[in-house]
Amino acid sequence: MQRVVRRLVPKPKSSVFICGCGHTGSSLLARILAAHPSVFSFPYETGAFDWNGRSKWYRAASALAQVALSGRDIWVEKSPSHIHHTDKIRTWLPNAQFIVTTRDGRDVVASLGKRYGDFEVSFRRWLRDSKASRLCLEEQPSVLWRYEDFIDDPSDSLAALCGFIGVPFEPDMLDYHNKPVTWGRSRRTQDAHALKRRAQVNEPIRDFRGAWKETLPAEVERQFHAGEAKELMAYFGYA
Repeated sequence: MQRVVRRLVPKPKSSVFICGCGHTGSSLLARILAAHPSVFSFPYETGAFDWNGRSKWYRAASALAQVALSGRDIWVEKSPSHIHHTDKIRTWLPNAQFIVTTRDGRDVVASLGKRYGDFEVSFRRWLRDSKASRLCLEEQPSVLWRYEDFIDDPSDSLAALCGFIGVPFEPDMLDYHNKPVTWGRSRRTQDAHALKRRAQVNEPIRDFRGAWKETLPAEVERQFHAGEAKELMAYFGYA
């Protein structure tokens, strides 16, 4: 059944997936790209391909059906967890492209740890997701987006991504916050995290570089200077 639906469900001409480790600026990026007139994007993480086995394949079919109903040729989807399902995505959408988001690992772990209350678990998540991000960049049609480069020059960073997606850069995209949206699935929009995320995606660009210096425990920060963490930091340009 899954194969039949996968073959018959309408496909957009272009599908672009924003993925990587969470807390790397992916929500901000998705919000801005969704402001482009040629792009269709859900105002939440669909997790459409974040499943194993066969039990939840209908997520992908449902998402693609909604994209078709939008009438747009370009779909931009943001779910960080999709970084672990790129092969599955390309089974459904052979022309899929990936925007891999990254940020100084120390800032990522500091942000994750502050939210979830466990910096060690957050560090291990960053390692796992960063290794998958590197693999995606090496094996899939993809482009790297660095949060720090975007903060330095938002227009230049977005223009490069628009070229990757195949749409002209629209300066008005940077005025996304002038048209507030409700971010999140309807049944979750009133919980504390959803309300905070909604506020974040509707505010102007803010610079959070180096925030780790105030919150990251010293013993966790030291782990970035050795082994896999050091190699990944260097790979993504944070040597």
